[in-house]
Amino acid sequence: LPLHTLKLPDGFSIEVYADNVPNARSMIRSDKGTLFVGTRRRGYVYALRDEDGDYIAEKVYTIAEGLNMPNGVAVKDGDLYVAEVNRVLRFDDIEKHLADPPKPVVVYDGYPSDSHHGWKFIDFGPDGLLYVPVGAPCNICLSVNPVFASIQTLDVTAQPMIPQTFASGVRNSVGFTWHPETGHLWFTDNGR
Repeated sequence: LPLHTLKLPDGFSIEVYADNVPNARSMIRSDKGTLFVGTRRRGYVYALRDEDGDYIAEKVYTIAEGLNMPNGVAVKDGDLYVAEVNRVLRFDDIEKHLADPPKPVVVYDGYPSDSHHGWKFIDFGPDGLLYVPVGAPCNICLSVNPVFASIQTLDVTAQPMIPQTFASGVRNSVGFTWHPETGHLWFTDNGR
């Protein structure tokens, strides 16, 4: 990569953390320092470890492959959550099994299977719920299915699991976070 062509503010520097993670998209760093990476087109989920603290990943593990746009990744209580187009998977106690990942558990599989804006960014909110955006199924349309163009929440501890609409009219959110003081959700919404 031509990193030397990037102009950075004084006091900043840039280096390659890992160059063998094709189609990296969404990332989440666990409390134990593992960087989990989802991909959009490739269908893989990776785990990267910087074992010696030099800010370069020495180990890259393949956690899953052959998934349907596994863009979104989130970590809670030692478990890795991965969002595909129509479902959310959980890899239990993942950091003890990076070299031999467990078979994923299907947490929820009721989201639409439309791939147009179907990839998902996910994260756990301060309320402990998993937030899952469901993009609009086209560029310019009105859908009769109210789950499209929304941000949903899932209580991953509940049975049966029933998604709730947190926000509607959100065409395609590809990232969000919570304000550290107010707890309000701030999200992107890619317009048409």
